[in-house]
Parts: sequence; structure tokens; C-alpha cells
Amino acid sequence: MTTPLTPRPCPPRRYLRNGMLPQLAAFEAVVRLGSATLAAEALCVAQPTLSGQLRKLSESLGVRLFRLEGKRLVPTDAALVLLHTAREVFAAFERCEPVLAALRGRAGPPPAVRAAARGAHAGCVGHVGLADPAGHGADAGRAAHPAAPWA
Repeated sequence: MTTPLTPRPCPPRRYLRNGMLPQLAAFEAVVRLGSATLAAEALCVAQPTLSGQLRKLSESLGVRLFRLEGKRLVPTDAALVLLHTAREVFAAFERCEPVLAALRGRAGPPPAVRAAARGAHAGCVGHVGLADPAGHGADAGRAAHPAAPWA
């Protein structure tokens, strides 16, 4: 059973190397556009940079992501599985962006993360909130965004 105090296991180390978000963006663009050249143009990066990102992603995951058919890159079965996951990751960032934008829009310095101990004893951290020097805490965030998952 997992409780709020139970630490979650870290993802395998291979997912934490080499800046995976830019690699996933490059990967998704190649699948969507069918061409590394078109994907590089769409992402405003050099084609060799994009190819290097794809190579590092493939190496990190330990699977082949594309096969070449003529001049077209065709995604493998592993790539189609990864594509679904990459789109879920991007959708999660899109869902949290309005909340982050609201937090960035506050007057004053950016909020500092603080852990507020709430629970049966002082060692129990049951709530993680945001605080800034002006005293805006997690409760202010709840009031502004009552439907947010962290509220």
C-alpha cells in the first residue's frame, strides 16, 4: 500500500539521462512529419542535432525507433508505444501550464517551495505547498484554483 509518506521509486536511470524532453519532442516531430529534415525545420534545430537526439533517445531506451524505407523514416512498434507515452507527457505539461502561468504572474519574487508539516507528529509531512516572502502560501493557491489537482 502506498501512502502520501511512502517515497515513490525513481524511474530507471536511462530515463533521466541526456535531456529526454527535447529528445521526445524531436521524436514526436519525426513521427508526425515522417522526415528528420522537416522535423528539424519545424523545431528550428539543425538536422544533425535532431538526428543526435534521436540516436541518444534510442540508446537510452534500448530499442530501435525507426526503420528507413526509401527516404522516409517509418516508426517501429516500439516507437508507436513511445509515441503514445510522449503525447501523454506533453499533454500533462499542457494541463499544468495554466497553473504555472498563474503562479509566474504573481507580483514579487517567484515562490519558494516549502514543506509545511501537518499531521499527528512533527515528523509527518503531509502537505507540500508554495510560499513566497509576501506570505502567499498553498492556501492562496487553493483559493485561486480550487479545481486544480494539487488544491
